[in-house]
Amino acid sequence: MPDTSSIKISTELKYRLNSLKVHPRETYNDLIGRLVSHARESRPPTHIPLIYVRVGGEIRELAEPIELCVEVEDGEYILYNHALRLLAVAPDLREGLMEVTAEFETNWKDFVERDESGLTGGALQFRRKLLSLFHGES
Repeated sequence: MPDTSSIKISTELKYRLNSLKVHPRETYNDLIGRLVSHARESRPPTHIPLIYVRVGGEIRELAEPIELCVEVEDGEYILYNHALRLLAVAPDLREGLMEVTAEFETNWKDFVERDESGLTGGALQFRRKLLSLFHGES
């Protein structure tokens, strides 16, 4: 096995690991790899608040923070809020937040700054939802 190292584990942990083997000949390397993969895949998304967004080139504070779900998959950060149609995939959290902010601004331009007469019923509803995110907007 190329590039291996040894680790010390307690006898008790060794017995516990043995009880998790799929078959008696499964190596500890394979077992630990399987456990790590399972832990990574079954981890629930993390939630972070988005407090400020950019609207019309101006940074504005939201009346209530937007809760963003954050998942990490294959080294990429996935940030989303389905209700507000926000989605970003980025190599790091900072860039993901920048993408979400840009996506929010695009939604604002498409649904709030646009003439209401050209919007469908669902688009008008989404427009009201966006406006409700700020104090004093209607």
